[in-house]
Amino acid sequence: MQPQYTEKTFSLGAMNGLSEKQITEHLKLYTGYVKNVNSLLEKTGDLKKSEAENAYVLAELRRRLGFEFNGMRLHEYYFDGLGGDGSLNTKGSLGVALTERYGSLEAWREHVTTLGKMRGIGWVITYYDPVIKTFHTAWVGDHDIGHLGGLPIISALDVWEHAFLLDYLPSERGQYIEAYFNNLRWSALEERFASAQ
Repeated sequence: MQPQYTEKTFSLGAMNGLSEKQITEHLKLYTGYVKNVNSLLEKTGDLKKSEAENAYVLAELRRRLGFEFNGMRLHEYYFDGLGGDGSLNTKGSLGVALTERYGSLEAWREHVTTLGKMRGIGWVITYYDPVIKTFHTAWVGDHDIGHLGGLPIISALDVWEHAFLLDYLPSERGQYIEAYFNNLRWSALEERFASAQ
């Protein structure tokens, strides 16, 4: 039997600039990704019993898995990184390393914000490359286009309109990004960085 993914729960509480309704609706979307991943894995497993007959259907289901799986996983990074007071620890190992790479934590934040304001749907992800010990902040379109293969994720900012449309207009994306940073749980990012090294 195919193992199933379990929906994660997040301790978010009241947030500054992100309404309970916005978060509740966004979490429902995350729930859908978890269900879709499990459904795709189950259907693929069933169809593999007659792989030759189901080759075209299997190919499309396998292509779809990357979108659904990354939608699930990126939302887990996103929600796990929220629920804090937004303070950035300049003295911890992550703060020091980001400052070395970007000049300051504020410069890193501005870089993420600039990428997040670009037109289009997607994510702004800060990765850490343990091979050369540096960070890369990249735009990832959809959920599965533009990832830097194999690099651990330090932060994930969802800039699809579903992440903010109940609280902000599309033209107010910058205000949503500000709210994201105001609710950032820095300790989650520090834990990811410690694991990535």
